[in-house]
Amino acid sequence: MKADIFVQKSSNLFVENRLLKFVVGVMAVAVCFNSMMVYRAVKYQRTILIPPTMTGTVEFVQGQPTESYVKDISRKIVNLATTYSPPTARGQFNDLLALYTPEAYPEASKSWYSLAGRIEESQVSSTFYMEKITLGESTIEMFGNLVQFAGDTKLETAAKTYVVAYRIRDGRFEISEFKEKNIKADAEKLKAEAETDAQLKKNADAKRKMDNAETEAK
Repeated sequence: MKADIFVQKSSNLFVENRLLKFVVGVMAVAVCFNSMMVYRAVKYQRTILIPPTMTGTVEFVQGQPTESYVKDISRKIVNLATTYSPPTARGQFNDLLALYTPEAYPEASKSWYSLAGRIEESQVSSTFYMEKITLGESTIEMFGNLVQFAGDTKLETAAKTYVVAYRIRDGRFEISEFKEKNIKADAEKLKAEAETDAQLKKNADAKRKMDNAETEAK
């Protein structure tokens, strides 16, 4: 009788042991599945903001901004920098400088505040009509027509291309440089670099020939 009770208890223990192993196995699978889904959710999460000063949403996927966001902020930047009047220029440049990197801010602030002073003194107004945006790896090119007035007198109507160098740090868009693209100057620079390279190659060939001649003479 006691032997039967012992066998029965042993069987129960084995059953409980198998049940516990099964439960532990199910929990392990559930934890692995949950970890995988959390990783996937974090990896593909999207952060969407709707700033009051922009027309679209601000979207980041895997820490990188979408093309629509970059184009939207490009329009904001070029409007702040090129579409102004004497009463609004300084305030706009303040807003623009808030987007600069800490490293580029000191030099940029000198340049923009100097421009604001000249605008207020000469009473110049400017409007930029953008026609095309070209996105690069970390640059933005904006092409359009710039119209400037001094009072009611038109000063200039010209096609302009502006280039913005930028970076994304901690989800924040930061300007490294804003400049007008000078196609002629860039072409001349490339030409000068090519001429320098050709001259260096010519000098190297001449030196090699002299070395060969000296070697043969010996």
